[in-house]
Amino acid sequence: MSELLKRYIIALYIRLSSADRDKNENGKDESDSITAQRDMLRNFVAARPEFAGAEIIEFCDDGRTGTNFERTGVSKMLDAAKRGQINCIIVKDLSRFGRDYIEVGDYLEQIFPFLGIRFIAINDNYDSIDHPYGSAGLIDVSFKNVIYDLYSKELSEKVRSAKRQLAEKGYFLSPYAFYGYEKVPGSKHELMIDESTAVYVRELFERALNGESTTELARDFNLRGIPTPMMVKRQKNVTRNWNSKSHDSNIWTGSIIGKILKDERYTGCAVFGKMKRVKVGSGKSIAVPKEEWTVVPDMFPAVIPKETFSAVQAALHTDRAAPAAMKSNVLFHRKIQCGYCRLAMTRKVSKNPYYVCETYKDNPESSCPDERIYESEIAEIVLAAIRKQAQLFHKTKAEMQKKQDKTAKRTHTLQEKISDLQSVIGMKSQEKMQAFEDMVSGRITQKAYQAKCERCDAYIRTTEAKISALEERRKKEEIVRSPEADAFLPHTNLRTLTREIADALIYKIYVYSGQAIEIVWNFKDEYKESVKESAV
Repeated sequence: MSELLKRYIIALYIRLSSADRDKNENGKDESDSITAQRDMLRNFVAARPEFAGAEIIEFCDDGRTGTNFERTGVSKMLDAAKRGQINCIIVKDLSRFGRDYIEVGDYLEQIFPFLGIRFIAINDNYDSIDHPYGSAGLIDVSFKNVIYDLYSKELSEKVRSAKRQLAEKGYFLSPYAFYGYEKVPGSKHELMIDESTAVYVRELFERALNGESTTELARDFNLRGIPTPMMVKRQKNVTRNWNSKSHDSNIWTGSIIGKILKDERYTGCAVFGKMKRVKVGSGKSIAVPKEEWTVVPDMFPAVIPKETFSAVQAALHTDRAAPAAMKSNVLFHRKIQCGYCRLAMTRKVSKNPYYVCETYKDNPESSCPDERIYESEIAEIVLAAIRKQAQLFHKTKAEMQKKQDKTAKRTHTLQEKISDLQSVIGMKSQEKMQAFEDMVSGRITQKAYQAKCERCDAYIRTTEAKISALEERRKKEEIVRSPEADAFLPHTNLRTLTREIADALIYKIYVYSGQAIEIVWNFKDEYKESVKESAV
């Protein structure tokens, strides 16, 4: 069929990056706006005779980066392409479609030709109809894609550099002010002291300097009903997607107060660069070493003097927890938690070490008990429980082995069926590739090629559904052998509990009122059920 007689279903793809949006808001450049791109694409279609009577579908991404294809608009367009719902894609230029030259090249060179889709980039004077066997390998197209990719990296570095320069000039770059401050009216980058909360920040530093612990301060603030940082954010309606668990947002804890006491910004300095993106276009960030932060003093009003901050840091340093060498000797290191608030209990070092839940001290209205439980008492209960579990595992081991032998045969049969079906999918994919080669060489028509692809795709979808069903059956049949469970077997007559044994067998220990504890073991659910059955 000639291009003039072919009925087109055209996808117009429009993308506006955040950088383009900033330009438009400042009135500097309208050439890349959504409206301008739409007008250009539609005028182009209207001027081409072969597009007369074509159906037009528009896909748009507003304020999205081109460095990856994780965009709603482009994802919908590519899905429509794979379903055969469009046969032509038109963009302003290649950079609108994407800036990753390798992935863009894959689409131009292989995917779109295979799907029979015409691709046009107006400003790049590129039309895939002029290169029916793929064209991403042409020097001009590949070079432009490399340039776009490099430009994205350069732009990202420029943005980072610009932010660093703003931070060095004292601009506050976070979208929201932190506790004790508020934004200067009419300014996005200036801070002023919020006296309604700064008074509490000063109080914390003064009392910490006088020797009060963060736990004592948290308890007093809760009793007085002083709003926490998260509560202030809610009152000002500036919460975004922060975790809002009740225990770390509605009440003061020693941890929250500790963060405030360690925040150097209260001396009036600007801090920038604590986190950075893993790579261009990635949504993941990683922490930056403190020595690499940008810290500029005297950039906004100070809530506390620098001398006070330094003195408090020295006091906090002397109150730090025991060194790692001491912690390594703790029998239940990081395993003891309160059964009510699910927070870690504090181990108090004495002649007979014990654990307490600090939540009660922070918030007396909580359901957590104001009780202590001695480490020796926990060890005695755990030791008896380990011996009991070991005895039960001896009873269930033979039974579990028989069960595993039976399921192994069933899962092997299921896997063979899955492998056979996967081979069928591979053959159907080969048939599609052969049909494409036949169409290119003129042995079959494009209509015959599309019909062949539709039949193969339908068969592949049906086969994939069968594979999914078999995979689910296989997962249900599988019983995973638990090495953690086997670790119980030598301890039928265990007399002394060690740190190594506790780490191997125990995941968590929850403590409740009246010296009651709940032990969460490391072994798998299948073994738990078998042990329960044997214990009945």
